[in-house]
This record gives sequence, structure tokens and C-alpha cells, in this order.
Amino acid sequence: MNEKAYFPAIDGLRLLASINIVMLHLASSSALGYMSNWGYVFPIITAPAFAAGLFFILAGFLFASKFNDPDRRMPVIPFMFARIAKLYRCHFVMTLLMFAATLFKLSHWTHIPAWGEWMDCISTGLGNMFHPIRSLVMHLTLTWSLFPQQGMKLNEPSWSLTAFFICYAITPFCARQLAKISDKKTLWILCGLVFLPGIAWGIFFERAGFLGELPLLGNFANYDLRYQYFHMFPLVRIFEYLFGMILFRLYRSGAFDFLQKNYLAGILQIFLLVILYVSLFTMKSNSVAWNFICHHTVAVMIYGGLIISITTSKGWLCKIFCVPIIRSVGRASFYPYLIHLPLITIAWSFCNMNKPLSTVVFLVFIYTISTLYQKHKDHLHRLKKQAHSLPPQK
Repeated sequence: MNEKAYFPAIDGLRLLASINIVMLHLASSSALGYMSNWGYVFPIITAPAFAAGLFFILAGFLFASKFNDPDRRMPVIPFMFARIAKLYRCHFVMTLLMFAATLFKLSHWTHIPAWGEWMDCISTGLGNMFHPIRSLVMHLTLTWSLFPQQGMKLNEPSWSLTAFFICYAITPFCARQLAKISDKKTLWILCGLVFLPGIAWGIFFERAGFLGELPLLGNFANYDLRYQYFHMFPLVRIFEYLFGMILFRLYRSGAFDFLQKNYLAGILQIFLLVILYVSLFTMKSNSVAWNFICHHTVAVMIYGGLIISITTSKGWLCKIFCVPIIRSVGRASFYPYLIHLPLITIAWSFCNMNKPLSTVVFLVFIYTISTLYQKHKDHLHRLKKQAHSLPPQK
């Protein structure tokens, strides 16, 4: 079967994850203090319920669907350049913007410098930054997530691009190998095996403090610094991506055909959302390993179930996710993920972000400009296709 699979409801799920992550970083920047007493809502944001892992599973699922033909040539280099062209430009601009905003913030100037004051402002800001030039270079070369303790955090979501580009590099090979497997039992075994590295990583995370100071990686005895590294480590994210690819092969093999019935898909969607919500409150335990595994493994399993439950476009969740405006915004929802942190920093310079109205205005702004940008790119793509389809002029 070589036809392209199409899953309209996935755009809505992508939007849900994107909003959740943006809200998480609004909370960490003290912009959601007014929600702190919302005991049954705030954990959804701060845990968060939908984390970056969902984007990796979605990407693996969708790219496996595009590379479904085992005999199709899938050159790595053109594929990689296409993905870099789509995502890196936005990251490049926002990293420079974040660098400038951080520099001005740490200069402690309370007004826009006059023409003759700019050099003093810049030199003061650079002096208060942690290895500013090295940090900038590491972010621009996508190496910051490999050695986060060697540079300051400029545009934190850039770590995901490092992991994504590694995943993209292995996509053609893995897609070809998985396409050769038709036995459902083998696919289910592989589906279970991809979770073992994440569980082992969580257990190691709890015990890694004994490593102390490590060259380039930093002081692992410090919990916050250690978590930053373990959370972003690209090689572990590969298994989330592979989970998505295996899910597609199971979907293609008919393992989830029972979800063609509306009531079954709807019941599964409710069950998975309830389990995801309850899991957030179990992360208050004293077990570091469990908290990490719950966030990075249990949630990943639930995300996979949600993706499968909406592939048939059945169930109440699909009806919401397939609303045209939600799908349109959802298609562009990875851009807000890349741009929101610098814009939060800048927004705090102009107004008090800890207000409900500020939250609404900020979300509307970043998702509006992202959607318009996506529509502009789609328009250019259509024009390019039309130009290629025209017969050559004599």
C-alpha cells in the first residue's frame, strides 16, 4: 500500500500540545501567578499534561506514513535540508532576538539608551551574561542541548531541534526496515522495547548525583542542572520518535481497526485523558525516578494511544480537532513553540504579564502570526507547484 495516509485530527492534537508547552513557560516566567490557587487546573500546565514528547511521536508517526513504500528511494541529505529549511530559519532569528533581549535585560538599563550610551549598555549586558558568545554559538549550531552547562539558556526549545534533526537523519533507514516487518507480534515486541531506554534513563537520572563534576557536562550533584541535561538528551528522544514510527506500522497492519466505531474511539479518548490527568498528581511523590518516568514514559504511552484514537477521525475529540479553524492554527503550532520564549521575555519589558488579559492577548498574538506565516508558506508552495506543472514555453 503506497497511498499517502491523511489524519486531519492530528493538527488539533498538535495545537493542544503547543498551547500546553507555551502555558508551561508562561508559568515558569511568573506570568500565571493568578492561577496558582487553581488546584485542579494548575498541574495540567506545570506538569505539563502535554509535553514535547508528543511532537516526537507525532513526527515519527507522520514520517513513517510518508515513507511507507519499502522500495522508494529516500535520500537522507535532501530530506534533512528540507527539514532544516523549514525549522532552522525561525530558530536562528529567535535566538538572535533572545540574545539581544537578554543582553538588554542584564544591562539593567531602565530606559532605551541614547545613541552615545549603546556601547556602555552592550558592554554591561555582556559582562553580566554567562559566556555570551559561546552560548550564542552553541544555540546556533544546535549543540547547546548536548552540553547545556557550558552556556546560558537563550532559546530553550532549540534543544528539540537537535533531537529532531538526529531523528530525521535516521528516518529513511528506519522507515525502510520497519516497512519490511509485517508480523504484528514482532511490531508489538518492538513497541514495548522502545520504552526500556527511557525507563532506564529515569532510574539513572535519580542515581546520577554520585557522578559529581563531569567535564563539559557540569555538576551532576545539582538536581536542577542534572535534570536539564537528562530532560533534553537527544538520544533518548529518538526512542519516542521510533515509538511513533512503530505505531504507524501497527496502524497500517490493522491492529487498531476496532476504533472505526465511534463509541469505542470516544470511550478510549475519555479514558486516556482521565489517566493522563490523574498521572499528573502522582508526580508529587518523593521518587525522582518515578516523577521522571511518569513524565517521560507513562505520558508517552498515553500520547501514543491518543494519536491512534484520532487516526480514524472517530470520537468526540476528533470532532473538536477537525474544526477548520483549529486545524488551520494547529498546522502552524510548532512555530509558537519555537518563538514564544523570546517573546515572553520581551513582553515582560512592556507590561505586567501576570494578568488573564495578558495571557489571552499573548496567545492570540503568537498563534495568529504563526498561522499567517504558515498560510504564506503554503501559498508560495502552491505557486511553485503551479509553475512546475506549466508546460515549457516555446
